[in-house]
Amino acid sequence: MSDAITNSREIQRAFVEYDRQVILNNVIIGCLIGIVLMPLGTLLDYYVYRPEVLYFLKLRMLCSLLIGVFWLAVITPFGRKHPRKLGVLLAIFPAFFISWMIYATTGPNSGANSPYYAGLNLVLLVVGFVLHWTFVESLAVVGVTTLMYVSACVLHGHISGVSLLNNLYFLILTGVIIVTGSYFHNKTRYREFAFRYELDKSKHELETSNTKLSEQNIAL
Repeated sequence: MSDAITNSREIQRAFVEYDRQVILNNVIIGCLIGIVLMPLGTLLDYYVYRPEVLYFLKLRMLCSLLIGVFWLAVITPFGRKHPRKLGVLLAIFPAFFISWMIYATTGPNSGANSPYYAGLNLVLLVVGFVLHWTFVESLAVVGVTTLMYVSACVLHGHISGVSLLNNLYFLILTGVIIVTGSYFHNKTRYREFAFRYELDKSKHELETSNTKLSEQNIAL
């Protein structure tokens, strides 16, 4: 497809309107995923961090509650008009509470040794495969999530160099994949939309032309 078509202001405006509804639906789906999955993690808490299971349950329920309130904000007129501006915040809720739980862990699997860093990877995967953020939005979420994880480990004080480096490696690697995928995925989405838009426009013009031609034939 030529650059003249993909750079068309008309197509860009049409894509913004189309993308707004897609992102709104995806944010709502992301809210539902967060509301349901956060409390389900209590089963894992019971086997990994039994002494903290009740405390972690409270944190998980609070996270679900905040996501529920956030969902109510998303479906307001402002939220429907600016789903991307609000949507970036969605990933911060579970990432923050997972980091908080890593900070609050005790025992041999605490701090940097906590396997809960994997939950942050899941948050990034939701950002990439469900929410479809742009390159900049994905980069922001990856950066904030990584910062919260490092802060949780440092504030906890139980830092195992090997574990921290290992977890950071996989967290950053997941982030790189998500950010790169977001960049190319959004370019592909826009190009496909531009192609369909031009095709529909040409089809409409052809139908209009055929209608006028039929009317002229009838008049003759």
